[in-house]
Amino acid sequence: MSARPTYQELAQRVADLEKRLALTQFDHLQEQLKKSRHRFQEIMNRGPAVIYVKDTKGKYTFVNRHFEDLSGYRREQILGKTDRDLFPPEVVEKSTANDKQVLETGKPMEIEETGPVDGEMHTFISLKFPIFDDTGGVSELCGLSTDITDRIRAEAERKRLEEQLRQSRKMEAIGTLAGGIAHDFNNILGIILGNTELAVEDVPDWNPARRNLDEVIKACFRARDMVRQLLNFSRKNDLEKKPIKIPSLIDESLKLLRSSLPASIEIRQHLPKICPAIHADSTQIHQLLINLCTNAAHAMEKKGGVLEIAVSDIFLDQEAAARYYKMGEGHYVRLSVSDTGEGIDPLILDRIFDPYFTTKGVGKGTGMGLAVVHGIVEGHKGGITVYSEPGRGTRFHILFPAIKADVPDEVTISTEIAGGSERILFVDDEEAVVMVAKQMLERIGYDFVGFTAPDEALQRFRKNPLAFDLLITDMTMPKMSGDLLAQEVLSIRPGMPIIICTGFSEKITRETAMNIGIRDYLEKPLNRQELSAKVREAIEAAKGA
Repeated sequence: MSARPTYQELAQRVADLEKRLALTQFDHLQEQLKKSRHRFQEIMNRGPAVIYVKDTKGKYTFVNRHFEDLSGYRREQILGKTDRDLFPPEVVEKSTANDKQVLETGKPMEIEETGPVDGEMHTFISLKFPIFDDTGGVSELCGLSTDITDRIRAEAERKRLEEQLRQSRKMEAIGTLAGGIAHDFNNILGIILGNTELAVEDVPDWNPARRNLDEVIKACFRARDMVRQLLNFSRKNDLEKKPIKIPSLIDESLKLLRSSLPASIEIRQHLPKICPAIHADSTQIHQLLINLCTNAAHAMEKKGGVLEIAVSDIFLDQEAAARYYKMGEGHYVRLSVSDTGEGIDPLILDRIFDPYFTTKGVGKGTGMGLAVVHGIVEGHKGGITVYSEPGRGTRFHILFPAIKADVPDEVTISTEIAGGSERILFVDDEEAVVMVAKQMLERIGYDFVGFTAPDEALQRFRKNPLAFDLLITDMTMPKMSGDLLAQEVLSIRPGMPIIICTGFSEKITRETAMNIGIRDYLEKPLNRQELSAKVREAIEAAKGA
């Protein structure tokens, strides 16, 4: 039988047990501390924010992995260093001042800061707050920074797209307005233009009234061009695009401009002998040139100056193409129009393409010129930039995609009034339009039969389909539209030559007219030269078919 342990032995055993228990708890605590430290590091390193701690002297005592990645430094290169040791002075100054404020006031602050990332300056939202010691004093500063550069860029892109959307809606609004009045206005304009052209024939050159009538005709053409410019915003598929060369169009445009520009403005041209073609509507490019040159002339109205027009063949790489909206790398034809005028105030430079925006006085401009230019460029998948300095002039660069095509360098315009003896069936719901067309066509030899009601014209045609050599019909008419009349006529007599005329219609374009079987498509107002040429072309084409 063993002896009972003494008190001292029991006390030693208890002490050994307590020691073993203490060691076990210490190991457990150490394990827990290790896990906590690892968890802390994971949280600091896995989060999207840049996290750092500085002492009161601005030296880094802790940085997370995100800080290392963005700064380009390793942790051992950062700890113990200040911002002045690591970053450019322009970045350090503001950051140091913010740190000082947090350390002195003991209050947190949220600020926007900038810093270098991969050679670029990025923007950060930073939350800085103090860390207090046991005595309640500020011992360190902790910062959490989130890179918001991509967010800022996305916001800028969103605003840019919103601005483009607003611009697009303005264009659509103008198109809707223009389309609503264009048909009736072009009919009225056609009546004025037609009667004036007829009157000119009856007035001898020596009569003073001849000059007045010539001015009326010029005004009609200006009004016609203005309406067509407005309609460019509502049309999407009816442009007559074909391969053209810009230098030849410039020659034609300047012939019109020279007589209207003051002698104090010198015109200089830099046109290459060899130039790639572009796929474009010549009328619209002509309008673009006239608008840009007229705008430049207004800028030099007070003191005179130099209007310079240049064309060049250029290649855009990806970096250069980025300066133009929706344009990629490739070959382009660049049209440059510059002046030495007053220049454009930087505060309004981003508004110059807005419809109705103008700095000109009453009667000097409608604010539509550059809006029209913008619409034409967009419609031709081109790009436009403007450079201007107050007092030093303005330069517009317009780029059009170059194409490979054989195009004659010279543009010839025929002034011949061609006549004939064929019988023409003419239909328009405006009686005055019918009367003008009657006089125009009968004076050059044609036999004319006119109607203001399309159903009556169709009845007449049904009685004797072979009695007519050509049908000319308006598009928008009561009871029956021009395209429906054309289809009825073609169902009775296939191959019947037909010309359809329109002041404005969203129902028909040149392409849809050709698909129906219509021979030609004319825009009102009609003038004698254009009408006589198209009539002759349609009749001769039918004879040769």
